[in-house]
Amino acid sequence: MSDELFTELPEALRLLAESLTPVAPPVGLKERLMSRVAQFEHLKPAADIRRDEGAWVATEVPGIAIKALFTDTHKRTATLLMRMDPGVRYPAHNHHGAEQCLVLKGDVRWGDLVYEEGDFLVMGKGSHHPEITTVHGNLLLLVSGGMEFVHA
Repeated sequence: MSDELFTELPEALRLLAESLTPVAPPVGLKERLMSRVAQFEHLKPAADIRRDEGAWVATEVPGIAIKALFTDTHKRTATLLMRMDPGVRYPAHNHHGAEQCLVLKGDVRWGDLVYEEGDFLVMGKGSHHPEITTVHGNLLLLVSGGMEFVHA
């Protein structure tokens, strides 16, 4: 293609646009569009964090980091990702609220129990959690009651 074609293209587009007869939009189009814009505002998520957004924050336990996703102060829950390096141990602790855990990658274990990718568990409010370990490391999705990880 010649450079001349690219320099003439804008002029050709202008002439083509000028040759068109304007057409009135269908009746009610503006109202339908405005209605859809208003619906979007109602459907707008309360939290919207993309995979490469947000910060991983180191915890007091070396080899463990968390990434806060959402905090609901009214329900006193925090949704977060937790990442544990291979071989890390998380100390025994008590739960101030129910905690939901989905293993996204790797393994998490305590005692003879082993949870792997896709496994889900809930620890009840007031439960005692023994020391947690991981052999291969992991990535966990946690919904923690009692705001336990808010200040981690």
